[in-house]
Amino acid sequence: MKIAWEDMTPRQRRRRKKALMRQSVLALAVLVVAGGLGLGAWALIRQEPSESQQPDDALQAQLPVQVTEPEPPEPEIVEPEPEPVVGLAQSNEDTAHLSDSVGSEFALLINADTNTVIAEKGCDLAIYPASMTKVLTLLTAAEKIDDPQAEFTITQGLIDPHYKRGATITGYRAGDVCTLMDLFYGAALRSSADATSALAIAAGGTEEQFIQMMNDKCAQLQLSSNAHFTNTSGLFAGDHTCSLLDMAAIMRAAMNNELCAKVMSTDLYVTPPTPAEADGLTFQNKYLSWFLEKQPEGFTVTACKNGYVQQAQNCLVSYGVNEAGEHYICVTAKGHNAETMMGDHRMLYSTYAK
Repeated sequence: MKIAWEDMTPRQRRRRKKALMRQSVLALAVLVVAGGLGLGAWALIRQEPSESQQPDDALQAQLPVQVTEPEPPEPEIVEPEPEPVVGLAQSNEDTAHLSDSVGSEFALLINADTNTVIAEKGCDLAIYPASMTKVLTLLTAAEKIDDPQAEFTITQGLIDPHYKRGATITGYRAGDVCTLMDLFYGAALRSSADATSALAIAAGGTEEQFIQMMNDKCAQLQLSSNAHFTNTSGLFAGDHTCSLLDMAAIMRAAMNNELCAKVMSTDLYVTPPTPAEADGLTFQNKYLSWFLEKQPEGFTVTACKNGYVQQAQNCLVSYGVNEAGEHYICVTAKGHNAETMMGDHRMLYSTYAK
């Protein structure tokens, strides 16, 4: 039976207050807990994707994996190197046969691209090539020497034989150290006999072995029976001969060699300093310098090598290009003087190679 508040004794009223307070605290706790659970559930609903959005690991594992393989590199196309032109230039019905129009006793002009004789005078006869020989020396050495920057020490034994014979020498002294490249320039521009001997030793071991290499090169180029070389510099010997056709073929091969073409197309070169020459040694191809100062009409001479011994007189082989881009080689021998020799080359180029 519930007793009204006004009918309760003081003691009963105190007990009633305590019971009401306990009920209030319990109700408040229930509300707090319920509110927390509600907020947590709401947060889960907002943050977690539904099952339909969850990735199915098993399904993903069953899907095929697409692997993109790199495309194979395109094969490198290597152009075959053109076969070198060998053999002597050939005459045809258009070949001009020269007489008094040239001052030199022997003369030849060929188209180096077609290996055709354009004009000639005694081109198949044996001559003494003098220092034109050095074109063959340069070509043979260039094909045998792997490192043109390798060093070479000059010896007295290398200098003395050429000095005693009155041959041109570089100016290096015994004990000087130079590069083989310096010697290439010395042989081509200054026409130095000690340079050709040094290149021969560097390339062939001995000068005698190298001379055999030079004659082997003649056979490889399919030169005539007139082509026979007994030394590296071109000093006179009765059996040191070739024809103008032979020399043209040698020059064509040399200008197809990168090292030879570079050296023979240079008219001035200064070496590094030497112990005796603080400014270095100067090598000049004065004939190429003359061509560069005054070219034949409609033609550009880019390389040449002269020669002179009494038996051969003035001789010269030169190479160049006309305005149409055609390459020609001119060879003359037994010119009475340098002016006649140079004049013959200018005339042949401007008349027949334009």
